[in-house]
Amino acid sequence: MIKENDIYVVTGADYTSEGIGLAKVDNFPIFINNLIIGEEAEIKITKVMRNFATGKIIRFTKMSSDRITPVVPETIHLAGCQFTQLDYAKEVEYKLSKVERALRVIGGIDFKIEKIHTAKNPYFYRNKTVLPFGKRKSGKVYTGLFRHNTHEIIAMEKTHLDDELASTVIAEIRKLIEKYNYEVYDEKSHTGQVRKVMVRVSHYLREVMVVLITKDEQIPNLDAFCRDLVAICPNITTIIQNINSEDTNVILGKKEKVLYGPGFINEELHGLKFTLSSKSFFQVNTLQAEVLYERALTLAGITKNDVVLDAYSGTGTIAILAAKKAKQVIGVEIVKDAVKDAEVNAKQNNITNVKFFKDDAGAFLTREIKNYNFSVVIVDPPRKGLSDEFVNTLLRALPPKIMYVSCDPATLARDLKKLTKKYNVEHIECVDMFPRTAHAETIVSLILRK
Repeated sequence: MIKENDIYVVTGADYTSEGIGLAKVDNFPIFINNLIIGEEAEIKITKVMRNFATGKIIRFTKMSSDRITPVVPETIHLAGCQFTQLDYAKEVEYKLSKVERALRVIGGIDFKIEKIHTAKNPYFYRNKTVLPFGKRKSGKVYTGLFRHNTHEIIAMEKTHLDDELASTVIAEIRKLIEKYNYEVYDEKSHTGQVRKVMVRVSHYLREVMVVLITKDEQIPNLDAFCRDLVAICPNITTIIQNINSEDTNVILGKKEKVLYGPGFINEELHGLKFTLSSKSFFQVNTLQAEVLYERALTLAGITKNDVVLDAYSGTGTIAILAAKKAKQVIGVEIVKDAVKDAEVNAKQNNITNVKFFKDDAGAFLTREIKNYNFSVVIVDPPRKGLSDEFVNTLLRALPPKIMYVSCDPATLARDLKKLTKKYNVEHIECVDMFPRTAHAETIVSLILRK
C-alpha cells in the first residue's frame, strides 16, 4: 500500500488532462510535476488520495531526449506551465493525441484530426497577465507565479508566456510600490494594500492597460503613482484601480475607478477594431485567435444568404467577423458587460447586421427558435461545454450546419456524442492557442445528416 514519504523509481507513462506527468506503482496512478513520458525518476510520495497520489522528483535516473532547457528556468515549478521543459513538436503531438483520445473514449468518435495550427513563436504571446505581489524582509517587492499546488509565489523578473512589454511595465510598477511604500497583500493575514496587478497589451496597437487591484479604495498618492508610471512607460494609455476587499481567490472586485485615460484599450483583429475593458473576454493569444477565427469561419462556409447564431458570443469577435459574410448574425451571451462590449465593437466597425442578446444560450434558443431560421450555428462555450437544454433544442431545430469551437476536449467529446445522433462530423482541426501549456483548442464542423 502506497504511503506518504515512500520512495519509488517510476517511469513517465502519460500526462494527466492538465499536463502533469503520470506514472503508476502497482497500477495506482501517481501524478508527478516535471516528468516527461519515457523518463525514469526516483520520487517521494507527497500525498495519497483515494484514487491517486502525488509525488515529487528526487532525481532522474533516465532523462528524455525530448527535454529542453526552459526559457525561464523557474517555470518548471509553476502551475499552468506544464510543457515548458518539453520539445514543442512533442507538445503538439501530445495535444493532437489528447483530443483524438477524448473523442474516441468519451464520444465514441474515431476521427483522424487533419491539422493542428502551431504557433510561430510559442513564447511571450499572452496579451493579458495577472501577477500577485510579494515583499521580502529587505523591503524589495517582487511579482511571480504560484508554485504548483501551493500559494507560494516564485519570484520572476518576467515569465516565458507574457508579452515582454507587460513584463517591462510590471518591473516599473514594482519599483513604484517600493517608492510609495505600499504594503503588499498577505493571503494568510489578509492584510496589505495592493493585491495583484493585471496588465493587458494590444498586440498590434501596443496600447497598455494597467489594473492595480487593491484591498481598500483609499490608497495614498495614487495620482503621483500614475504620473510616475506613465512618464516611465509611455505605452500605457489607461490605469484602473480595482477594489477587491473580499478574502477570496477571485481576482477582480466589482468596484473600479479609472485613474488615467479612457478606461479601455483598443486591439485589431482581421482588420477590425475591438475595445477591451478590464473585464472583457478576449483570447489571450492574438495571433492564434486570428487563425482560430479564420479557420472556423472558412469551414462554416457562410454566405450572404445565411442567418447565423453565435452562442456564447462573449465580446462579439466571432459574431462581428461572421457578419461581414452573412445576411444576419445573432449573438447570445450571459455576461452583461460582455454584451455591452460586443455592441460597442459592432458599432465602431459599422457592422449593422448583427444583434446581441443578454441571455442564457439554451433558454434563448428554446424561446426564439420559431422566430429565426438559423442556417449556421456557431458555439464557443466555456470549459463546461454546452448545456443540455441547448443541445436538446439544437436537435429539435436541426440547423444545416454547426461549428463547434472548444477549449476542452472532454466536454467537446461529450457534446459531440449527443449531436452525432443527427449530424455527421465533417472536419476537425486544432489550434495551439496556449503553447507550453496542456490546453488545446479544437474546431469541429458538423453537417446535418440527410
